[in-house]
Amino acid sequence: MELKLSQEFLTENDCYQAGRKIVPKGIMVHSTGVAQPDPQVFIRRWNKPGVEVCVHAFVARDEVIQTLPWNHRGWHCGSGSKGSGNNTHIGVEMCEPACIRYTSGSNFTCSDLSAARAVAKRTYEAAVELFAYLCKQYNLNPAADGVIISHREGHSRGIASNHGDPEHLWKGLGTGYTMDGFRKDVKAAMGGAGTAEPENGGWYRVRKSWADVKSQKGAFKVLANAKKCADENPGYSVYDESGKAVYGGEESESGFSPYLVQVSITDLNIRKGPGTDYGKTGKYTGKGVFTIVAEADGQGASCWGKLKSGAGWISLDYAKRI
Repeated sequence: MELKLSQEFLTENDCYQAGRKIVPKGIMVHSTGVAQPDPQVFIRRWNKPGVEVCVHAFVARDEVIQTLPWNHRGWHCGSGSKGSGNNTHIGVEMCEPACIRYTSGSNFTCSDLSAARAVAKRTYEAAVELFAYLCKQYNLNPAADGVIISHREGHSRGIASNHGDPEHLWKGLGTGYTMDGFRKDVKAAMGGAGTAEPENGGWYRVRKSWADVKSQKGAFKVLANAKKCADENPGYSVYDESGKAVYGGEESESGFSPYLVQVSITDLNIRKGPGTDYGKTGKYTGKGVFTIVAEADGQGASCWGKLKSGAGWISLDYAKRI
């Protein structure tokens, strides 16, 4: 999936105000322990003077919001007998489904298991992409000991308070996710060896068009890795063994040259078609950089752009071409 990363720094929070820096040695994954899928609820509560708890990012179903600079010291894991992971690890919270209810400790009930698993799957996938991005940025090996750990594992290592997340959520929902699997999936998302199986039994090729063999950037067994390569190379698409475009291909075939835009507002609506006469998808882009793969005239804007992710169309009046 495409990493949708935006920034909303908690500038009033004590961690941000303190300005203490760290050299990230790893990344710790958490889940919030609250039946709340909307990260804005936490952002509003924590962006105040006198609040010292703070993570570096929240992962929701369709977005990642960075709330502290990655090299700022947060307060996300408390401390243990051997010190605190706040001094060494970036902290990332995964939001939890609205349909669970905590009964005691890490125990919970769930009123809609299918919906809860869908939320857990999307947040897991978004977290994998974020951790792969951070490992590349800080030259971290996700398979190395102590680099990617959960809050629960941090406690076992003596650098975090006694929590069971996020494994308690994964286990309680019967997702089958584990931290060992998570680390392998991050490795795979980075383009390294992982355990993810080929999704079509063959290869996914990244090219400008199926016919343009010389333009090929690479061939991948895992679709997510092929998509990542295409995202890093505007104008490229992903094709399966039969030559069918499975990501970003229809626009390339029409001769349109995709390009990147910067969105600087948090609430830019994504619509189902090019115009305000088309319905909203219920999603926003958030702040970030996005690939436009088609343009069209339509009501309500001077021009509309189609997102490469397939999420829909946005008004280009609120986006700056880069």
